[in-house]
Amino acid sequence: MSKKILGLDLGSNSLGWALLSADDKERPNGLIDMGVRIFPKAVEDKTPTPCAPAP
Repeated sequence: MSKKILGLDLGSNSLGWALLSADDKERPNGLIDMGVRIFPKAVEDKTPTPCAPAP
């Protein structure tokens, strides 16, 4: 069975990922797939208050 490595990058406005194949010693040796999802800003530019309405 081939080994795989999943790498994640969690940002404030985005989520990035990469799936790599690995050898028996768990060293990366190939890129299987990768992607990114970008979300709208959660806070306004000049004020640190969330854009979501108050409960």
